[in-house]
Amino acid sequence: MTDVFAHRKLETPRRNLWLAIAAVALGQAAVLGWMIWDRASLLSHGREVVLDVIPVDPRSLFRGDYVILGYDISRVKLPAGSVVPKRGDAFFVTLHKGDDGSWTSVATSAHPPESVAAGDVVLRGRVTYAYQPSRNEADQQPNIGLSYGIESYFVPEGTGRELERMVGDRKISAILAVDDSGTAAIKGLMADGKRVYEEPLL
Repeated sequence: MTDVFAHRKLETPRRNLWLAIAAVALGQAAVLGWMIWDRASLLSHGREVVLDVIPVDPRSLFRGDYVILGYDISRVKLPAGSVVPKRGDAFFVTLHKGDDGSWTSVATSAHPPESVAAGDVVLRGRVTYAYQPSRNEADQQPNIGLSYGIESYFVPEGTGRELERMVGDRKISAILAVDDSGTAAIKGLMADGKRVYEEPLL
């Protein structure tokens, strides 16, 4: 009888351990599923914006080809005397689509804009660096660098070099999806005005 009770005492911690492991695995699966659904929803329903891009580094040895992309809106000049945000702070850029179809920045703010003109789109970025001119640099404007989470894009292996050349010639644009909160994701790439890559939803 003593052996039976001892065996049961051993089984209880083991059972609890397996239940804990199962709960953690289920939680991780739920979070991963939500992330996949959230991204698919953004790509499917977000407002579409097309921005010209600039390359930095076209290759990753560990994950195949990719392009690191820069944008004109990645660096923002602030009016003289502005309070310069800190690194990591949120920052908002309002984009307007011109008659020629190109998107340009028309407003910037450290806070979400209270109102936006019809057709305009707000991107939410994070400050990556901030420059505050000294008193001896009164002729200089403060400026900040921004990251929007759209600075890299993976492409089929073996195509990164060709894309690098095309981006260098200013022939590549990024197709973005932007939701109501300003979150952006890359839907694909355009070369010479034609879609050459499309991000799968799943």
